[in-house]
Amino acid sequence: MRVIDLSLGYSHGMPAYGTSWYKEVEIRPLMTPETDPTGHGRRFSQFVLNPHNATHVDAPSHFVPGGKDVSDLDPGLFIGPALVLDLTHRGLYEAVTADDLAAAARGLMRPGLRLLLRTDYLDRHWGDPDFWQKPPYLAPSAADWCVEQGAVLVGLDFLTEEPGDRAFPVHRRLLEAGIPILEYLCNLKALTGPIVWLMAAPMQVIGAEAAPVRALAIEGGGPYGPA
Repeated sequence: MRVIDLSLGYSHGMPAYGTSWYKEVEIRPLMTPETDPTGHGRRFSQFVLNPHNATHVDAPSHFVPGGKDVSDLDPGLFIGPALVLDLTHRGLYEAVTADDLAAAARGLMRPGLRLLLRTDYLDRHWGDPDFWQKPPYLAPSAADWCVEQGAVLVGLDFLTEEPGDRAFPVHRRLLEAGIPILEYLCNLKALTGPIVWLMAAPMQVIGAEAAPVRALAIEGGGPYGPA
């Protein structure tokens, strides 16, 4: 059995979307071994996080008024078989379309599967000053395909929307259909088979539209993936 970490972790001062309201991640020391008033050498930290800054799940309430928050979602959506679609032929600022998804699925897509969409964009370009301006992105037709094919979760290692599209058609289509979006994945290139067992439950944050995730894929040791 292999366990593959697909998560971009949170770190102090990590790259953040460049706008005034999008705050940087802060990991603040509240107590160090030297400042522990009891003399027991304890550490305590405080996290100041924008959940959208690293690997996370978007719940419907991110865009759908009255939609489910992360704490309302069925945990079973995030645990189970996932189909990996190789879209590495798509380059910078190119749309991933429904035809691309259908071709990459190679007839393996079934209702109830989770989708992991791979371009390797985040692995190659995280930290670039123009990271948010040049990625591959999902075309609205790709969102339609995911809904029509019965996907229960869509995960990806590139940006969901075309840069600059303030209508957010892909988010709206998926989230209105009740399909959570697992964003900012990485290391999908380490997966060796088309189907893996995914464990990607979000942190239980009451009333939030998104939450951090430690996304793990499991290969071998069972019916999914190579032994």
